[in-house]
Amino acid sequence: MGTEFSTWLCMQMDKSKMTQEDLMDKTGYSHTSVFRWVTGKHLPKLPHLIALCEVFAKAQQRSPRQLVFEALMHVPEMVHAEYRWKRSMANG
Repeated sequence: MGTEFSTWLCMQMDKSKMTQEDLMDKTGYSHTSVFRWVTGKHLPKLPHLIALCEVFAKAQQRSPRQLVFEALMHVPEMVHAEYRWKRSMANG
């Protein structure tokens, strides 16, 4: 389901020098939720995604907005939605 996102998430955890346990401590999300996101079994809901990006942004001294944008580009459903939107705009 979310293997592209899980790859991005693991990359952000590496850049932030965080383990799954660190991420759980900093966000308050359960072990089950974090495990499912990391393994690609589930995608986080948007508020959870934003919270994850805020944690990574702080650790990496980056913009949370930029990380949210990057994360959304790794969610296949969002990529396809953007493509369809651009195509509909081009067709008028």
